[in-house]
Amino acid sequence: MPQPVTSTTLRLDVGARETGVVLQRPGVADERFALPIGLTTLWPMGGPGGGPSPWAIEHAIQVVEDQIEGLHPRVPPGARLRVARGAVAPLRRDGAIQAVGHEAISLATVEQWYQALAARAMGAPSARSTGFDDPSGDALVLILREFMHHLGFDAVHLAA
Repeated sequence: MPQPVTSTTLRLDVGARETGVVLQRPGVADERFALPIGLTTLWPMGGPGGGPSPWAIEHAIQVVEDQIEGLHPRVPPGARLRVARGAVAPLRRDGAIQAVGHEAISLATVEQWYQALAARAMGAPSARSTGFDDPSGDALVLILREFMHHLGFDAVHLAA
């Protein structure tokens, strides 16, 4: 059963070295957090289409989970996850940004990108050419996936 939508928003600003998080709830002062996870901190950056090893992905998942665990009790069911539209630039493929024409990127889409990342890390031939133009796209996918999975979001909404 779908969760009711609230006017609570969790806004992410995923930077190179840290992720800024702003929890906005009606009638309550915004809560701000600076998490030491970013596009260049989860694993060494390789070239386009390269990506991390399976061990690096597993380690990064644990690092991200450890950083977001304290947010879980603060985020009510039905809250919205927001990211600036320009922040999805690392998710380009062949010069086109995926899903920018839409208002949101679904958990299913993020999961599909994550599965391609995992398959590439394992060396699956079918996963060749599934990388992003910008190698930090893999880190962004992992960060978004973990926030969505662990905090109960079914989409990341793109804000102006």
